[in-house]
Amino acid sequence: MMTLRTCTRAGGIASAALALAVAVNTAGSAAAAGQRPHENGGGGSGKALQAVLDEAVREGAPGALAQSRTPHRTLNLSSGVADVTTGRPPRAYMKYRVGSITKLFVATVVLQLVAEGRLRLDDTVANVIPGVVEGNGYEPDKITMRMLLNHTSGVADYTDNPRIEEIAVTDPRHDFTLRELAEAGVEYPPYFPPGTSWRYSDTDYVLLGLVIRSVTGRSYVHEINKRIIRPLHLRSTYFPGTDPRIRGPHLHGYTPVADDPAELRDTTEVNITFARASGDMISTVGDLDRFDSALLGGRLLPDRLLRAMLRPVPGSQPYPGSDMFRYGLGAVIATTPCGVKAYGNGGTLDGWETWTGSTRGGRHSMSFVFTTDAVNQVRLTEQAVTAEYCPDTTRKGAHTAP
Repeated sequence: MMTLRTCTRAGGIASAALALAVAVNTAGSAAAAGQRPHENGGGGSGKALQAVLDEAVREGAPGALAQSRTPHRTLNLSSGVADVTTGRPPRAYMKYRVGSITKLFVATVVLQLVAEGRLRLDDTVANVIPGVVEGNGYEPDKITMRMLLNHTSGVADYTDNPRIEEIAVTDPRHDFTLRELAEAGVEYPPYFPPGTSWRYSDTDYVLLGLVIRSVTGRSYVHEINKRIIRPLHLRSTYFPGTDPRIRGPHLHGYTPVADDPAELRDTTEVNITFARASGDMISTVGDLDRFDSALLGGRLLPDRLLRAMLRPVPGSQPYPGSDMFRYGLGAVIATTPCGVKAYGNGGTLDGWETWTGSTRGGRHSMSFVFTTDAVNQVRLTEQAVTAEYCPDTTRKGAHTAP
């Protein structure tokens, strides 16, 4: 199981479900990393961000890829390889699993429904999805949409339930439903009474997937496609359903074998339905930059709801041990040492560590992916965000903000 709570913790399930994992040697990927091709577009050197990608590869990521975008230039940077077997370089058009960045899309649709008057942030699960959260100490009439969005609901995380992993292992083709995942969460008692504390739970977003279905009569996949993916022309962004493959050119993800950092296995192909609505999307760095720029530029939400989305929850800590990040309504707020704030989300699955973020107004966005979950995501994300938004700071100066 994953221990980093910026994303679906079901990454361990993905690993266990791979019946035909391919072992590769880190030394081989390190040798391939020496070829390190770079894609440079537009102005600006991107040296500080490039140094973070290189460090991720030195730490054991077979590949690392980032795109930085402003109104004046688009800069694509890479290190290592996209696939240790072929040695081909990472390219910005390559797709990958984005993990909990999915939550930012789900939260945007939920807030659009609020803007349309079809839902209120103070509506409760008892009213919107009756019968789903009940018993075992839960108070469904006190758990609101706002609490699901910002992880103050207290609902237990379904990824802590070993039954989900057992199903994924014994039946890799199993098509998990939102209701099934929600029930796996509420089998455990709540972490705390609704609204009294903060704790990351993937069950919150499974429940929001059910909320979208209840309010619109359509799935969260349908609504995200209709409201975000198609209007923004995110042609490389999609939900794979039970298809374990990534369509078209893509990066490969790798995870340690039995916690041995010297040996990795390819975790690219997996039935990702265990992460429905919490981490099941596939995209590219370019599509994510376009989405986050549109969101922060006010194209997807009215200003009052965008401000609500970006308002941090006191005491929230989506990246454990780091005070640089806080959580809003489906958004992670990063406050850099130089005071610049970036808003987005990050994700982890077996084989993937990801981030997307943009400044207010959407004029400066940056997305990256490391093709393993074996590197220090908290530190490297701090360094990458600092490198991107604090031009006078080197990566060694990426300290946490108060």
